[in-house]
Amino acid sequence: CGFVAPRLPSTPRPRHTTRFAAPAPVKPRPEAPQMPSSPDPRRMGEAVRWLMDEDVEKPPEWLVLLLDKTFQTRKNTVYRVTSSLMSELPELTLAEARTKAEHARDHFFSILSTTPEWNKAIRLAQSLQRLGLAVRVVPGFDRDAFLKGNV
Repeated sequence: CGFVAPRLPSTPRPRHTTRFAAPAPVKPRPEAPQMPSSPDPRRMGEAVRWLMDEDVEKPPEWLVLLLDKTFQTRKNTVYRVTSSLMSELPELTLAEARTKAEHARDHFFSILSTTPEWNKAIRLAQSLQRLGLAVRVVPGFDRDAFLKGNV
């Protein structure tokens, strides 16, 4: 008689076996170039900022503009903006302040003030911004030279 191997104890197998593929190892990818990070919100927000070349001569006047963006905020109605203008610009009458507010709302901007003093224009703009209005200070131009054609 020949050699007979001993029987190994059998382990019970489930009737239906499901086989899953082992997850393949994933090779890490190097970071692809991304969009640059957004600029500092303190620099690019609504604050008054100076945007002028150094080699340009000082303008004869500065304009403080009320922007139509003011009215994108629900609380900024013509009535509220008018009262804010009158509180910061006491020389304006009610009719003038309302006209400036309506003009800014309907025509992108209105000129609130012109002054040769840059610091005065900045202070006015900042005080109006604290009241929730969107304003900008921009350089003006020499009107006399413009009218004479010397520009």
